[in-house]
Amino acid sequence: MHKLPPLTALRAFEATARLLSFTAAADELHVTQSAVSRQVRILEEFLQHKLFERLTRRIELTAQGAAYYEEIRQAFEKIAGAGSRLGKRRKSAALTIAVLPGVAALWLMPRLDAFWRAHRHVDVRIVVATGAADFRRSQVDMAIQVGVLPGARARGLPMTRRMAVDWHGLRADALFPDALVALCHPRLLRRQPVDKVADLARHCLIHTSIRPDAWQDWLGAHGAKLAPAQQTLECSQYAVSLQAAMNGDGIALAPKVLADSFDPQQRLRRLFDGATPSAGQYYLLTPASRYEEPHVRVFREWLLAQAAGLD
Repeated sequence: MHKLPPLTALRAFEATARLLSFTAAADELHVTQSAVSRQVRILEEFLQHKLFERLTRRIELTAQGAAYYEEIRQAFEKIAGAGSRLGKRRKSAALTIAVLPGVAALWLMPRLDAFWRAHRHVDVRIVVATGAADFRRSQVDMAIQVGVLPGARARGLPMTRRMAVDWHGLRADALFPDALVALCHPRLLRRQPVDKVADLARHCLIHTSIRPDAWQDWLGAHGAKLAPAQQTLECSQYAVSLQAAMNGDGIALAPKVLADSFDPQQRLRRLFDGATPSAGQYYLLTPASRYEEPHVRVFREWLLAQAAGLD
């Protein structure tokens, strides 16, 4: 590689040649006129060519100076263009995340505005997905899933949900535990109190299709089962199930993190003694090959901080 000229001198020459004035170049570079003149002389000595004719009230480029400036101008434009293109790529960094419907609607979306304000260069795209994450066939970068990690000991309510089609090359960051709460509107209890689990048989139980066995598993963990003539209402998503409970249509069973997001003032009455843990946990899944990409890392760190802020 040929020895490069002093870059400070090169910058001073480019500004002076473009403006044909040591004074104007000094103003642009925020230095003194003598400093610009000195840097130009350094470049002339380096090149062993005179670049400017210094006349009484003006300067002109010599033939060698004009030819050199043309080359330098193109080089500077390429450098500026490279920076501009890099900036555009940074501003348009896209991140696609597959998220379970309830988590997307109740927990993630209300928080995303804060992320966008802090990281305007990251374009986050949410894809609502109910099936296992498949990074080989879908165009997603990350996924929020709930379940049990391969090989982990399962404790709590059964959780047989499949989180990923293929675990090879995946990394999982724990977000928050999966624990179910039974809840309903207080007016429902005024009509028909619930003091023990057996009293649920007299109420409509709201099921969520994404987790159809949740009530059966929850009742089993509490030494009970569905009544033979149990009245039920099935909803497609947790947001719908919780709204049905808010309407007084029955008693819903939902993950605590989603119930708290839906009803932060706890207008719905939580039944029995708190939440019942399941064997699963909510995780952020990311292919290891993309784990340290800048926009992936910044979103992961923000998401983990949001999860850590939960009670």
